[in-house]
Amino acid sequence: MGSIFLIAGSLCFLYYLAVVIYSGLNTSFAWFWLLAGLAFCLGAGVCTVPSLQRAFFGIPRIIRLGAGVLTAAGLLVFVLAQACIISGMAGGTQEHLDYLIVLGAQVRGTRVSRALAQRLDCAAVYLKEHEDTLVIVSGGQGPGEDISEAQAMAEYLERAGIAPERIRKEGRSVNTAQNIRFSMEWMEKEDPKVGIVSNDFHVFRAVHIAKAQGVKAEGIPAPSTPGMYPHYMTREAVALVKDLVFGNLVL
Repeated sequence: MGSIFLIAGSLCFLYYLAVVIYSGLNTSFAWFWLLAGLAFCLGAGVCTVPSLQRAFFGIPRIIRLGAGVLTAAGLLVFVLAQACIISGMAGGTQEHLDYLIVLGAQVRGTRVSRALAQRLDCAAVYLKEHEDTLVIVSGGQGPGEDISEAQAMAEYLERAGIAPERIRKEGRSVNTAQNIRFSMEWMEKEDPKVGIVSNDFHVFRAVHIAKAQGVKAEGIPAPSTPGMYPHYMTREAVALVKDLVFGNLVL
């Protein structure tokens, strides 16, 4: 068992390096893989080092039992969250929509990240097929960003052939709930048909955050980089539970 824990810990450390190389040191939630690696290594130590074994079994049994129950409950919540996330990956019917909201993501300087480019490419395909649909690019300016995400997104779409007059820039938001709330202010039609474009792992949460704000929207999933799914899906599960607890979304 100690060897299994040690291998798992090593894989977590290696995956942390892969995430940082792919997305940069400031990637949100990357610390999780370091923490998981340390936890597995500690488990390996408990299995193989006598002094750590004595320390572990010196903990009162009721505390060890309680920790086990909490861990099992956490794993169950994680599995349920993953089921919800996966259910949103197929998206909606994608009938003719009045507006697309493209949710922002990291911008490096003035260049969109790979994840954001995937969202914008998906939006561009829909917009070229539905010439009456307007698009709202949503995202403020964060650390390491020389311009707002909305500005970078608008420029990307224009280079992709989308006419500037079809693009609305919402440049104040700093999270998904604000993305949707502030984007609605740009919509002129009553009871508009709205599509939310994001990477596939994010669609379920985005659509249900919109639902909590009284907005009935369809999800339009963009692809994600396959090797990043463990990171994205883990981070999204935590974000989903947090938003549910704080009332930012309804199921």
